[in-house]
Parts: sequence; structure tokens; C-alpha cells
Amino acid sequence: MGVGRAVGVRPWHVFVCAAGLVLLALLERVQGFRSGRQYVLCHAAPVLDHRTLLALALVAAAFLAGVVGAAAAALRGRPVRPGLLVLCMVAALAFVVAADRVDDGGERRAAELAAGPFDEKSCDYAPQVYSATPGWFSLGT
Repeated sequence: MGVGRAVGVRPWHVFVCAAGLVLLALLERVQGFRSGRQYVLCHAAPVLDHRTLLALALVAAAFLAGVVGAAAAALRGRPVRPGLLVLCMVAALAFVVAADRVDDGGERRAAELAAGPFDEKSCDYAPQVYSATPGWFSLGT
């Protein structure tokens, strides 16, 4: 690097930041399935399925924010102001935070559904186990 040349945010920084956040978010969810709190549900709860899919979609959006930001910056062919790159990194972080909050809401809802009396004879189907996957940004229940 020459004298006077500023070191700034590069496109690969955005990709690595988003990919790292997504990898950690997925790892914490896998770990949550193994050791997280579990709730036995006796009746169908499509709201929990929707929350799980929404959380996974938000994690995917975090990765997409990193890829799009890095690709847009790399394909311009000229130096990019760091504002776009920082914005993409912040967007990736915001998506991961939102996914954790959605998971936290799902856990609260599962706790409400599981709090009722449990009678295996009155279940709609074989009891379903919901595993909570709290993230770093969960509010905690």
C-alpha cells in the first residue's frame, strides 16, 4: 500500500461479515435443537411452523445482503464508497437480530401452547416436540 492510501471496507469484508453471521446463526440453531428447551405440543401449531420458516428466511436474507452488497461493489469496477458496504453489513446484522427475535417469539408461543393440560388421548396426532433455538439477540423468556 502506498502512502496516503486509505484502508477501507472492501467487498470481501461484507461477504465475510454476512457469511460469518449466517454461519453462527445456523450453528446456534443446530445447537438449540440438541440442547435447547423443548416443548411437547398436543395439537397442531402452524404458527410455530411459520415462525421457524420466517426465521430461516431472515437468516437467508442476511446472507443475501452480504452477497448482493459484495457483488454490487465488486462489479462496479471502480472504488466504492464505504457507505454501501457498511449498510450491507448492518443489514445482514439486522436480519440475524430479527431472526433471533422471531425465534424468541416462537418459543414464547410454544410455552403458551404447552402450558395447557396434557392428555395423550386427546392429542390430534402423535405429540410434536418443539425445540427452542434462542439466539444471541433473543430477549429471553
